Amino acid sequence: MKGLDIFLDRVESKGIIVGTNNADAVPVGTVFTQLVKTRYEGHPGDSRLVELWSVPVSLRLTDAIIYRESVPVVPSGWGVGLILEGTGLDAVQKAIREKQEREFVHLRGAGAA
Repeated sequence: MKGLDIFLDRVESKGIIVGTNNADAVPVGTVFTQLVKTRYEGHPGDSRLVELWSVPVSLRLTDAIIYRESVPVVPSGWGVGLILEGTGLDAVQKAIREKQEREFVHLRGAGAA
């Protein structure tokens, strides 16, 4: 079990956050507890992922949109539009807006590695 880990890519209209589920299936209602920024350092064949920072959040997934349809669960590996509510939404939007090349923004939940 990989836990909960969604890569966040961009913010769309109406506050929809677009990302990719990098771990186990994520049901609507899930609460994410960590906002994490990472960066790949090095070069091909000799690179590593470095965690730059992590801050606590409390964001509940209230809707998940795939192919313009609401779904009850985000399957592993799928791209998704996320509707989130709770504490930390401004930090998520700022982290996405300010990420640089080779940096990644994640939302993680309990049990994520």
